[in-house]
Amino acid sequence: MHTNDTTSLAACRDWAFWAILILGAFLIFKGLGDRPLWQDEAETATLARNVLATGLPMVTDGVNVVSQEERREFGPDMIWRWSPWLQIYMSAAGQLIAPRDAFWARFFFALTGLACIAATYLLVARRFGDLAWARLSALLLALNVPFLLFARQGRYYSAGGLVFLAILWGFLGDWKRRWPPLLTIALGLGVLFHANYLLLLSLAPPLLGAALLLYRERTSLARTGLVIALSCTLIVPGILLYRMGRQSTLFNIMLVPENLMLYFSDWVMFMLPLPVLAWLGWRWRGFFLGRGGPDEPGERFCLFMALVMMGSFVILALFPQRFHRYIVHFYPACAILLAWAGLRLWRFSRPSGALFLILVGLTNWLNLLPMERLKIVNRPWENDLTMLTSVNVPLKLHLTELFNGYPADVNQALIDFFLANARPGQTILAEYSDMVLQFHTPFRVIGGLQGPINPAEKPDWVSVRRAVRVNRDGQVFAPREFVTRGLDLARDYERIELNRPDETFGNRADPYFHYFVPAGPPQAPLVVYKRKETARAD
Repeated sequence: MHTNDTTSLAACRDWAFWAILILGAFLIFKGLGDRPLWQDEAETATLARNVLATGLPMVTDGVNVVSQEERREFGPDMIWRWSPWLQIYMSAAGQLIAPRDAFWARFFFALTGLACIAATYLLVARRFGDLAWARLSALLLALNVPFLLFARQGRYYSAGGLVFLAILWGFLGDWKRRWPPLLTIALGLGVLFHANYLLLLSLAPPLLGAALLLYRERTSLARTGLVIALSCTLIVPGILLYRMGRQSTLFNIMLVPENLMLYFSDWVMFMLPLPVLAWLGWRWRGFFLGRGGPDEPGERFCLFMALVMMGSFVILALFPQRFHRYIVHFYPACAILLAWAGLRLWRFSRPSGALFLILVGLTNWLNLLPMERLKIVNRPWENDLTMLTSVNVPLKLHLTELFNGYPADVNQALIDFFLANARPGQTILAEYSDMVLQFHTPFRVIGGLQGPINPAEKPDWVSVRRAVRVNRDGQVFAPREFVTRGLDLARDYERIELNRPDETFGNRADPYFHYFVPAGPPQAPLVVYKRKETARAD
């Protein structure tokens, strides 16, 4: 592998590298704060705002309580202990500039997403000395719309991708003999835990397994043990800090087959098209039949990454909640794989290679059309033709949202309404988007999954949503139960119908749910209830 100064200097002077970074910066930062935070982003950002006041992720500011797990996330000390803190402090760093501002709450996450593009290029250029492969890998990642959506979110997603690239960087170095690569791997594993420990739990075992299968000569038992010991100095305190044992009851072995199928579906629909996977499987059939892996370093590395991803999917399938965000850190690896495959095809037939690269870079046709022909497409019933689950040109959809905005954002509608109509000191009961309203408005906001509501509560405002949501136990959210049994909306409240659609989530990045263009009619309107003055007097 080439790691000499000449290769590094050539990479830094490469005009294509800087052009790709400028393109990536535009696609990530353009309109970054135009849409408000959605529910999960707002949870992180509200905790971060409390960090600015106390130095710790307290779940309350004295008015509101941050919770989406019915108050399981904290104890009597009111310190958040459900999920790692890295993303909270990243959000806090941005909010030092402007609290309650969506742009700055997302800024460092977006910057990390841009760093993923740069790191993808540098990993290939400096570890393999192939500028064409490096350029193409970075370009495919910069054009990948699902990756861009997650990079524009105020959560750990892009940070996980950057840390994974750092681990690969260290692994491809001479970590068996040199300290900097070894420390990079150990630090990367520790930081990954504090980004999201599920990423570490699903990544570390397949990393070790794939290394033993393909790089046994470069793997040292003693040095591996040292990596584990060093990373544990960061991980073990976190295990105690985040009280991971409280989540041990979330496992459900019965969901493993379905989850495994869904992760494979995600992989094919948005990351590596089925025809590419089929070709790679055929090309590497000798390895899977026990005849050894490829000798060429770049191809061996591609097989290594594929094995790591497949192993991670198996481990992730053990956890009952299956979300696309748990595999977002693999987008850079998939871009590297697609670029390698495209260059192999280009060198065999330039017209075919060019067509392939256009298809995977600008369309999702190879991802979806084969699945539709095989009738294995996984598309929610309510999705329309302007979403990533349908055959499209994703970059066109992304640019449409960047330049035209998204006027139908349900969270923006709620924020605008309450800022214009609610008075200081009033209470809002929100069936959903309670975290959003806590971050973007100054009011007391209860509801969501914060837990049971005091029967004596008489909220000034009630936001009821069309979607009926249930908790982990399959029970209806507490606000719906409270409104149904504890309030008389017809008698005590005035019904206000907003001229905005009651969309489900708002600016959610998940490619199954992200709307780039507002859906057309018919759509249920957003409804808010205002407590009548006569009811207040009573």
